[in-house]
This record gives sequence, C-alpha cells and structure tokens, in this order.
Amino acid sequence: MFTREALRDLATAVPAGLVVSVYARTDPRDPANTASTPAWQIAVRNGLSAVAERLETGAAREHRLAFRDLRERIERELVELEPAERARSVAWFIDLDGASSERFSLQLPLHANDVVEDTKPFVSPLVDIADRGARTGVILVGGDLVRLLQIEQAEPSEPANSTYELTLGDWRPFGGSAGGSPGRGLQTISHQERYEARVDAQRDQLFETAATETAKRLRELGWERLVLVSERQVANRFRHSLPTELGELVIAEVNLNLHGEEPAVIADALEPLIEDAWLTRTTALIGVAHGRARAGGAATLGAQETLGALAEGRVDHLILDPDYDFAQTSTMIPASIGGPADLIGERAVETAIATGAQVTALPTTSSAILREAGGIVALLRY
Repeated sequence: MFTREALRDLATAVPAGLVVSVYARTDPRDPANTASTPAWQIAVRNGLSAVAERLETGAAREHRLAFRDLRERIERELVELEPAERARSVAWFIDLDGASSERFSLQLPLHANDVVEDTKPFVSPLVDIADRGARTGVILVGGDLVRLLQIEQAEPSEPANSTYELTLGDWRPFGGSAGGSPGRGLQTISHQERYEARVDAQRDQLFETAATETAKRLRELGWERLVLVSERQVANRFRHSLPTELGELVIAEVNLNLHGEEPAVIADALEPLIEDAWLTRTTALIGVAHGRARAGGAATLGAQETLGALAEGRVDHLILDPDYDFAQTSTMIPASIGGPADLIGERAVETAIATGAQVTALPTTSSAILREAGGIVALLRY
C-alpha cells in the first residue's frame, strides 16, 4: 500500500538523470473507462507522446533512444496489469534506463491522468491521495456492540480484538404474564425494571470500555481522524463516553446500521462521507489561513509570501493547487526551491514535505479564497 512514508521518500529523492512519472486513473467505475479503449490508456499514450516530442527537440541521442524503448514498456505493462494491480489508479516512477522502477496500485482514484518527465519523481498527485485517504478509524456503534475498523486510502482492515459486546452474565428478561396474584405482578415488574437497569449499566460500561480502547488504538495505529457510525438512539450516549482527544478527531457522524457488514461494504458506504468531510475541513483551513493572514497572524497568502516561508522552514500546513499557473511568480522564487516555472507547485510540495510540513492539494475551482490568493496559502509554525 502507498503510505505517507513512501511519499516522503519520493519527494526527497536526490535528482539523478531523467525520471518518468506516470499517473493513470484506471478506476473501472469511471464511465470514461468503459469504452473498448479506456480513457486512461488514451491519456497515458498521449502523455508519453508529448514527452517523446520534447525529448526529440532537446535531449541527447542516447536519451531519445532509451525513451523509445521505455515508452513501449510502459504502455505494454500497464495494459497487461491484472485488475487487482490496476486497482482504481496507478502511479509509476521509472528511470529513463528502466533500471529503477516503483509502482503503486491505488484504491482511491486520481483526479486526472498525467505523464511528467523530471530529474526526480513527480509527486503532487500523490499528495492528494495521501491526504484524502489519511488513516481513518471507524467506530461502529450498536445497542449491544461496538466495532472498530480502519480505512486508509479506501482500503479497509479490521484490527485484532476490535469488537466489544454487551455482557449480562446470567441475567435474563423475565417473560410471560404476572398470573392472577397481585404480588406476583409486582415481582415481575420489579425484575423487569432491574433487568433494564442492568442493561443500561452494562451498556454504559461497554461504551466506556470501547472509548478507552479506541483511544489506545488511535495512538497505536496512527489514526488521523475518526468516523462515528451509530444508530440514532445510542449515538448521543456513546458520544458522551468519548474522551476529548477522540471527540475532536470525529470528522463525520452517520446514522446507519453497518456494524454487521463486511469491511469492504462499510468502506464503500463511507467513502463519499469521508470525501465530503475532507473537503469541508480543507476549505475551513483555507478560511483560517485567510483570516490569520489578514490579521497579521501566522499565515501566508499567495506565492511570494508562502514560498518565502517555505524556504525558511516556517510552514506548518501548506494548501495549494499544484496545477495552478505560478509562472508569473517565477522571479520571486527563492533559490532553495528552484524551478522550472511550470514545476513551481511541485517544488513547493517537495520543500514542504522535506521540512516536515503537512500538505493538502485542492483545485482552485473548489475554493474561491484559494483562487483569489493565487493558488497557494499556508498556516505557519511561527
């Protein structure tokens, strides 16, 4: 599975020769991929042709010849991938000589197909995958059961010992009528009331235990956010059991009965919800950056200020549209970030990752504030 660690390794790779980065949105759910020749295949072929044209006009002869062979290999191997390897997207980084190659099958679809040649891997599209698909803990709550699940980049997994059930010992509800004795009727009511009180007490204990264990899993498994899936009648009650550190990480709550479903079914049901929550959070962060910057606080708006802060290692969270045209700001780029002009967004991403900043990629079409800020904003450490 692709991880944040893999992203960091790619982003901080030392430039060496020519690296071709191929991004194919192979998602079989995409209507554009249902034709006899899927859209991703056409896009990759066109992208490779564009690279070949650029190399033909300026590269050394040995590079041109090497790429001809590499181009054929890329097209052939992508088509030959098994459906499971093709997944919903593929990211492939391969040196010009083909000796060094790294390929990832992604369960979240890329926003677009792309082919880029550079002196190192082109990582901007993977920033979006890592951020949208951040490791998420799912808490499924029923009246007598709490189940924990993990979803990372749309791939579900079930941690060991992650189901907590209501236990009542030898207690059972007392059924049947009270008969003809008034005294017997009072005993039945009393027993029923005591049984219900016992259930309530045990349910409170169940929720407290599950909340405590979830806090442990949060630290052990590195969950960055939580989704609460609960039937409405117990949602508030379970919420009350969550410690503050967990409550603050809940990005979404949904009233669904999914705790008996298979992990893949749960992940599919929650994917749109997690996507919407991610977008809401991202646009809110852009608003926070805008407000802080306008008030003279620890935030920047626009390329000049943000790139300067990146070069100084002051950025805590970078939010940008990597595809934004930053060419007009190329004269303002600090030497430590570099270019060329059409890769300024990529260089900003690489610098942010290398300095330990969090990075979020968002098209300017999704945020008017980001668009007005010139495609890039940041929250600063100081």
